[in-house]
Amino acid sequence: MPMGRVSRTAISVPRELMSDLDDLLSRLNLKSRSKAISEAITLYIAERYWVLSDVEKEVAGAIIMVYDHHKGSEITEVQHKYLDLIRSTSHVHIDEERCMEVLMVLGPLSRVRELFKELQALGTAEVLKPFLVPRG
Repeated sequence: MPMGRVSRTAISVPRELMSDLDDLLSRLNLKSRSKAISEAITLYIAERYWVLSDVEKEVAGAIIMVYDHHKGSEITEVQHKYLDLIRSTSHVHIDEERCMEVLMVLGPLSRVRELFKELQALGTAEVLKPFLVPRG
């Protein structure tokens, strides 16, 4: 999301959480709490955007999967039904049994939701996580 002018706001957070943030910023040699909190809010929105009901929105993002490589053919079959949506994939062998695959998607939120639900229905993924942002 392109950012324009800033909006000042006050938030209440537990002291320990703020201390953890300050410690992290110090270790990373970063100076701005505001920038860190802004990035955290952006990630929070992106991780949850896909559950919104506005199905006509265009989104871009990734679906991350970790699965048993013996069940990869089922996942591939589902992917072939969404060639219009899946723009790219990346695959890595984690170990002898498990693979990680990232599907880069671009298209209507409703269609991404369909893809996600089909992958979820297979029950083969040990991890299945969407990360989407609105397009435009």
